[in-house]
Amino acid sequence: APPPAAGSLEDLPLEDVERVLIQKALARYGGNVSQAAHALGLSRSALYRRLEKHGL
Repeated sequence: APPPAAGSLEDLPLEDVERVLIQKALARYGGNVSQAAHALGLSRSALYRRLEKHGL
């Protein structure tokens, strides 16, 4: 397999990947935490904990 492109998620630490995916899900659903949590396979409370952890 070719190496990942520069700046791809594979080059980031897991914490950063999680933050990026959360930000993308929130943007996709217009900031709706319930929909973003569902899309990420998380409960609302789990997503809120991660938002706090990442300072989002």
